[in-house]
Amino acid sequence: MDWLETNAPATASSVLAPATPAAITAAEERMGVGFPVELRTWLLASGADNGPVGVTEGVVPGNRDVLGLAAMERTYHFKREIERDDPSDDPEFPFWHEQWIPIVSDDDACYGMFLDVRSGRIGSFGDGDAPSFGVHESLTALFSETAVLMEQISAGAQRAAGRVQDGRLIWD
Repeated sequence: MDWLETNAPATASSVLAPATPAAITAAEERMGVGFPVELRTWLLASGADNGPVGVTEGVVPGNRDVLGLAAMERTYHFKREIERDDPSDDPEFPFWHEQWIPIVSDDDACYGMFLDVRSGRIGSFGDGDAPSFGVHESLTALFSETAVLMEQISAGAQRAAGRVQDGRLIWD
């Protein structure tokens, strides 16, 4: 957040307000999934809904959105509904598992990342693609790696993964 406020204030302004503990608990109950501590910690820093969209835009590489609680729930139920309506052939490798929480997504929930609450690891999903596992070791690792990339941008490193334009962080 400090980097965004200093270097990309337009992107910083899209960061969601903190979610309340009660809102997080209610979302867990509606989804039927307990959130790991690091996800709860993130949501307490930036997880409240800010209108109908409920996302933090462009903070992680790939220019996808970090989801707030309502967007997480919406995407989770959408993915679970697809799995219920058209079950995966192999139950060991479902299209969507009930213990996966979507954390990053594009606007139509076709591409993004999920947190596997069983392992704490981050996986990715794509439209028509099988999920990928171990994209990041944890939510903390995702944010730590993102912070390193942000520092490379501000240091003017060659081949930096992104840039700041008009106060907005843009990932290449």
